[in-house]
This record gives sequence, structure tokens and C-alpha cells, in this order.
Amino acid sequence: MSNTSIIASTILATAILATGVALPVQASAKGWIEKVQVEKDGIDVQPIHVSAKIGGYTGIKTKSHKFLLGLYARATNGERIVAMKLGSFKGVLYFEGDGNLWSRSFTNRDVGAGSKRTVSIHHDATLPMNKIAWHGPDPKASCDHNLAQMMKQGMTKRQVLSQPREAKAYAYFELDAVAARKGKAKSGKWNLGNTSNQRDSYLYEVRVVCGSGNNKVGG
Repeated sequence: MSNTSIIASTILATAILATGVALPVQASAKGWIEKVQVEKDGIDVQPIHVSAKIGGYTGIKTKSHKFLLGLYARATNGERIVAMKLGSFKGVLYFEGDGNLWSRSFTNRDVGAGSKRTVSIHHDATLPMNKIAWHGPDPKASCDHNLAQMMKQGMTKRQVLSQPREAKAYAYFELDAVAARKGKAKSGKWNLGNTSNQRDSYLYEVRVVCGSGNNKVGG
């Protein structure tokens, strides 16, 4: 990783911690791709619920979450987008396996069968909790952090857990786009050796509801 990339990553992380706002990480143009972007595409009103019992928060109650995502890629003049791959982990590459990590590939008709310079897709991705890569604390850890902060401000654990509280968590997504020369794209004779790829990443903000322990909660 270049010094410029390291500095940019540090600035991004500092901004997130300071503001609590999820910011897209734009990738630079590379090879035969002018732009690739993944971002939230729609209003996500569904929260992730975290349960509470005596002593604090116990775990993530929600089993899965639907992410509303917009996927975009534009090739340079003379090339066409032939494939894209979305994943919830760092290092997403179309031509590499993912092991047990979550990903979704888009080829053929999904991207216009090699006929489009620009491809734009809306994709609703429903992921189980154990397949989501979190940037920073996961939902339970976000609730724990919120609890600690409120107790530092003078509230007792009983007071904090007496009613639901809200927090935020950030799911991490990457999109890898692949472009080929028009001839190769049209004939379908493209592969790792005659294509170029570029990635973008995004921190997707999710609303978290930290549950109430009701009268079972100790002070």
C-alpha cells in the first residue's frame, strides 16, 4: 500500500470516529475502468436488535439484515464491463475464491453480456449476521460502548437498560469491477489475463436498537 493510501485510510478512520458518519471510500481510476462505486441505494429503516438481560447486553437478536445497495461501473472508451463482484470483506476480487465469506457475482445478462460501457445495478443483499464484516464495533459492541458512555455521564446501568436505546454500526462492502476490450467482451473470450479490474468500498450505516432489560436489570 502506498503512503498516500495509508494517509487517506487514516483520515477516513479519524473522520468516522469523530463524526459517526459512514463515508464512501472512493477508489482511483485504474486501467480500463473510469469509475467503480458501491453505496447505499434507498432508505433502510430496519434496525438490528440487540437483546439485554441482567448485567448488560447479551447478543444480537436479529438473524439477518437486508442491505439496499447500488452498484456502478464505467469502462474507458473502447472497453466494456464484463463482470462485477460484491462482497462483505476486504480484498474482494472477481477472479479469486472467497472461502466462507459472503459475495455475489454479476456476469453475462447481469452486466449486459459484455455490451455495456456503463453498468448500474440495484441489489438487495440479505446477509446473516455471521456473514457481515463490520467496520469498527459490531451492533452488540456498539450498544456496550453506548452503555459505558452513558454511565460515564452519571447514569446507572439500571437507568440505561430500563428502556431501549439507539446506536449505529457500519457494515463493510467492496465491489470489484472487471473490464475487457470490446472484441473480447462481445465474444465472451475474456479472462484474468486480458482484463483490468478496479475496486471501491463503502461503509453502510445501520441503525441499532439496544434492548431493554426491564425490571430484571440490576443497578
